[in-house]
Amino acid sequence: MYELELEKVATEIGKRGARRILLQLPDGMRPFAFQMAEYIQKATSAEVIISGDSCYGACDLASRQAVELGVELLIHYGHTSFVTEVSIPVLYVEARIPIDVSKIVEAILPSIEGWGKVGLTSTVQHTPQLREVAEELGLRGVKAFIGEGAGITPEAGQVLGCSYSAATRLPEVVDGYIFIGGGRFHALGLALATGKPIVVANPYNCSVTRFDESELMQLAKRRMAAINATRTVKTIGVLVSSKPGQSALTEAMIIAEKLRNIEKTSFLIYLDEVRAEQLNNFTEPEVFIETACPRIAIDGVAGVERPILTTVEARILLGERTWEEMWGPGYLG
Repeated sequence: MYELELEKVATEIGKRGARRILLQLPDGMRPFAFQMAEYIQKATSAEVIISGDSCYGACDLASRQAVELGVELLIHYGHTSFVTEVSIPVLYVEARIPIDVSKIVEAILPSIEGWGKVGLTSTVQHTPQLREVAEELGLRGVKAFIGEGAGITPEAGQVLGCSYSAATRLPEVVDGYIFIGGGRFHALGLALATGKPIVVANPYNCSVTRFDESELMQLAKRRMAAINATRTVKTIGVLVSSKPGQSALTEAMIIAEKLRNIEKTSFLIYLDEVRAEQLNNFTEPEVFIETACPRIAIDGVAGVERPILTTVEARILLGERTWEEMWGPGYLG
C-alpha cells in the first residue's frame, strides 16, 4: 500500500556514506520494519537499527536516540520536515499511498449534496492527488479549493493534528471541507479550526462520514468545564515534553511563574510521553497544563481523570484571554 521508495533510500545512504542508520516508522508501518531493514542492509551494507519509541509525527523525531546510538543518518517515514534544528542528518520519506480518485469522488458526492464550493485536505500520504480530486469534483459541478502549504505543512492541502492553516488559507469561502484519510482525529481539528461541516472520506475502503457538528459543541462544553474546574485548585503540574518538535520549556516556565503569582503551587514535570501510568503517579497536582501538542489535552489521555489544559486554556485561566477570543482557529495554539 505504501510507496516505500527503498531504492531511493538505499541510493541516498550510499551518497552520504552512512555506515549506521536509525529507521523511524509510525505505528502503521511497523509490521514491515524488518523487511525494510533487511532490504536496506543488503543494498547498502549499512548497519540498520529500528527505533521502537513513539512516532506520532515529524514533531516526534528520534534525534536524541540517533545521537545516543551514534548513527550517521536518521530515516524518518510518513511525515514531512517539522523540526529545523537537528544535530544529525535526516532523510524524510513521505510514504505516499495512491488512491482511486474516481471511486472516492463518487463516494463523496451524496454527502456534499447542495455544496457549491469545498475545501480539500489530507495528510501528506494523499496530497499529491488532491488536484485530481478537485478536477473530478469540478466535472460534477463542485468547485474545490486547496490551500497552499507553508511552514510546517509544506504540501498544498496538507494538515497536521496541530496545524490546519492549509484549510483556513483558501481564496474563497466554502460550504464545507473534505478530508481524505482515515479516522476522526483530523475531522475534529478541521471542525475546530474552520467552524465548517466536515466530510471524512476514507480512501482505503471508500467509506464516507459526516463529522457531526454536535461533537464540536460537546468538546466546547468539556473544555469550558475543565477550565472552570481549574479556577479553584491550588496545585498544578505543568508538563514539558522532551520531544524535539514539542518542547516548550520557556513557555512552561512562564506559565508556572504566573500560576505562582496567583497563589497556586506549580512545578514543571519533564517527560517524553504523556501517559496515564506516568501522570497518575503524581498524586499531588489537581490539574495538569501540558505545553506540548495541544491535541493531547483536547483529545484526552485515557486513564487520567484529572483535567489537562492546553497553553491556550492556561491563558484563559490566567485572565490573559477570554473564551470568546480563543475558541475557534486559535484554539490549537
